[in-house]
Amino acid sequence: MVSGFFYWWYSAGTRQAWDVFALFIFRVYDFFSLDILVKTWFAPWKNDVLTANNIALSDQVKLWEANFVSRLIGALARTVVIFFSLIILAVSFVALTLLFTVWVLMPVLWVVLPVLAGYIALRS
Repeated sequence: MVSGFFYWWYSAGTRQAWDVFALFIFRVYDFFSLDILVKTWFAPWKNDVLTANNIALSDQVKLWEANFVSRLIGALARTVVIFFSLIILAVSFVALTLLFTVWVLMPVLWVVLPVLAGYIALRS
């Protein structure tokens, strides 16, 4: 029975835990839509593009400036979101790596820690 537990823990259990952790990382990545943010990094903010036909040169320059500002705002907003999403993704990855390490070591610690405690108690 105990050997069955260890067999499950280090085979199917570890695989399932890994699948849950990988799914969590994917969900964080998907939540922020990093692939879409990177593809549209310099796209205008909320697709706010002004167009006009047959207008004076000064008005064309104003339209160009407005479109440029829209792209600048879009790039700035996406940069901030990408930056924070990468931080959250990195923190999630580190936390899940530590959690997975604890998962793998937990049965071993369940056996080793009482023996270590007994050794320390007998030594002092």
